[in-house]
Amino acid sequence: MRIHDRYILTGFLRNLALGLIAFMVIYITVDVNEEIDNFIDHKATSMEVFSYYIFKIPWILILILPVAILLSTVFSLGKLARQNELTAFIAAGTSLVRVATPIIIAAFLISLMSMAFGELVVPTANRKSEKIMLVDIEGKERKDSFRYKDNLHYHGEHNRVYYAERYDLRLNVLVNVVVQEYSGPSLQKRIDAKKAFWDGDKWVFMNGMIREFRESGETIETFDRYPLKDIPERPEDFAKEEIEPEGMNYSELKKYIEKVRRGGGSVDKYLVDLYFKFSFPFTNLIFAVIGAALSSARRKPSLATGFGLTLLISFTYYGILRIGQALGHSGVIQPFLGAWIGNIIFVAVGGVILYRANR
Repeated sequence: MRIHDRYILTGFLRNLALGLIAFMVIYITVDVNEEIDNFIDHKATSMEVFSYYIFKIPWILILILPVAILLSTVFSLGKLARQNELTAFIAAGTSLVRVATPIIIAAFLISLMSMAFGELVVPTANRKSEKIMLVDIEGKERKDSFRYKDNLHYHGEHNRVYYAERYDLRLNVLVNVVVQEYSGPSLQKRIDAKKAFWDGDKWVFMNGMIREFRESGETIETFDRYPLKDIPERPEDFAKEEIEPEGMNYSELKKYIEKVRRGGGSVDKYLVDLYFKFSFPFTNLIFAVIGAALSSARRKPSLATGFGLTLLISFTYYGILRIGQALGHSGVIQPFLGAWIGNIIFVAVGGVILYRANR
């Protein structure tokens, strides 16, 4: 590594660390102000609040990292421009792209580390922070100590959706259970029963009725006992702790998508979230490129201007990001495009700006 590369990279990493600390303090301060009434109402101790935010830090870090990289790039190269060091580099035949290369490489490596961190650390930490909030602070019962699961909703295989008012995990009994079978978006069959129990080999439904919906009309059949052998779901499937798709890592979400797809459900929303796990980390690299372009020698941005540009670009990016996700979730655009549209737009914009600044 050349001396000027080390010099630029050192300044970038120093500004990045300061930016991360500043944005993290701001985020936590705002969040504490929003949650303060909840903490006081439940008489949360200082250690409980501290533990909650310690486990929330990984998620906050992933969220603010692109903004911190953009700010650090603008500040680092902007300082070179204001002190005419960047002008000296360019006059010596070193292009802006070459000057910014150590920052761009560092941002690329940070993107890869962010992706791994988001997979290996963030989901586990989020679940622990949620557990501290719900169990330790709000005093709710631990999920793993439940004997009963109320309002069970389970998307199973063979186009079936299960609802139950209560599920007894010890006796393997579903109370007031409804099973709906779909063919595409159309409901084909519905089973209502007072209860269903696992006899060791199959589910047996008691005291209910079967309704089948056909083009010729609806047929209804009542029963006292109705064994259903072709249900692949076993008691342990209904007993699993339910994790929201947003809190899953890549492998967990992929398995969930396959299960929903086998069940005939729409997977567009989950595919957007799956692709987003790859698209968002590369925002770090894109923001580094944009920051380098905005720090050209002719612009010489001040600290205030650099901070303002960082906020403007960040809010614009996150706005486009959410719009793309919403369009992808609703099926208006393809899930892949919904997850990557923000990156595609900003890659194009950043490439054009960098090309012009490098001329």
